[in-house]
Amino acid sequence: MSVTKTFICLAFAGVAAVFATWVYGGAYFAVFAFWNITILGLFLLDMCITPKKANLQVRRAANDKLYFLAENELTIYVRNNSWAALDVEVRDEAVRHFDTVAHSKALLIPNGEQEQFSYTLIAQKRGCFEFKHVYIRYRGVLGLCVKYAKFLCPIEFKVYPNVKDLSKYRLMLQNHRLLPIGDRSIKNYGMGSDFESLRPYVDGDDYRRINWRATSRENKLIVNQFQIERNQPVYILLDISRPMSYSVGGYKKLDYAINAALILSDIVTQNGDKAGLMVFDSQVRAHIAPGQGAAHKTHIMDTLYTVEDNRSTADYGGAFQALCQKQKRRSLVFIFTDFEIPEEARELIFNMKMLKRKHLPVVIFMENENLNELCAASPLVASADGRDKPRPRGRADRLLRDTAREFKEEREDMFRYLSAMGIPNVESSAEEFAAAAVNRYIRACCH
Repeated sequence: MSVTKTFICLAFAGVAAVFATWVYGGAYFAVFAFWNITILGLFLLDMCITPKKANLQVRRAANDKLYFLAENELTIYVRNNSWAALDVEVRDEAVRHFDTVAHSKALLIPNGEQEQFSYTLIAQKRGCFEFKHVYIRYRGVLGLCVKYAKFLCPIEFKVYPNVKDLSKYRLMLQNHRLLPIGDRSIKNYGMGSDFESLRPYVDGDDYRRINWRATSRENKLIVNQFQIERNQPVYILLDISRPMSYSVGGYKKLDYAINAALILSDIVTQNGDKAGLMVFDSQVRAHIAPGQGAAHKTHIMDTLYTVEDNRSTADYGGAFQALCQKQKRRSLVFIFTDFEIPEEARELIFNMKMLKRKHLPVVIFMENENLNELCAASPLVASADGRDKPRPRGRADRLLRDTAREFKEEREDMFRYLSAMGIPNVESSAEEFAAAAVNRYIRACCH
């Protein structure tokens, strides 16, 4: 219970009246007593006639899904069952890992009616969270008192990876399938395995696709043209080991990778292929066989929203062997991973040879921004005139820079080695990680 601004203004008005009475020689004590007794009586009357908590009903909207790092709108309904209209303000319970960016506005609820209060918050962590209480504040009928009420409205929210911007990635895929008006057939040539037709050889064609029988018959080079195979399995291998636990731009690499995995799986199924998932670190933590449909997408999302990183070392050999045992059909395999020491890179390369014999791997790495900063120009320090000038490098600075550049060269050597093995690989910034994966999938399957 508290007082309103109206009550405070009336109290100050009484002080002004008493002061004026005292200046003009009046009975200022009688005025003081009368004024205070009057506003106090009105305040007590307001407390008594203002409806109690039992006259209000509060419920939440039936929405149990929120999205990580996205603006989520939550709705609370308040019904006024009292005899009077009430000026109501609603606040939800403060929960860790949630930032409120826009509160609901106070609304006047007529008697016997219901109003909707909406506010916006941003989830800073994936997982399952419980919201228990809703707090209500409403003004008295006379506008002198403020009453507070606490309602138990428990609800469990699942914070999923942010897939609200899927439409732009679907548009990326659609743009690669634009056809002349009236032509409804879709033919994607290039890396498919289904024979479609013959055509003359042009510079850049793979010599292994030359059809020697047709070449001898036509007396010029002829190549086989293939169209993309439909319903092909596309696996996403998600590494959740130590290198993926480091932060980039305030958020973990794993969070970006999980968003990319969900977006890529959606694009894969949109394109008519089957999306599979394997989550691994020192062992395989989750496996979903390739599939399609809404239930399959939900299964992937429910698997990923609770995935957490750990400090273990990735066992690429165990993960790749498990994949080869579970998936006999040749598949396109996207590996979302990263490494921090050369030994981890060598382990990946060594086991990649085994995976390449049975599947078509594509590796998506996340750019090491801290490493790039260490390899960049000298740090800046503020001088006496307020301008930033390069700081003279000491021995420790030079050693740190040289070590960073050496590791970056080793990192780039590993990328070149993978390319020499015929394994496509991409190093992308965290913000563009999903786009890089989708682009590589389109390039692999739709060209």
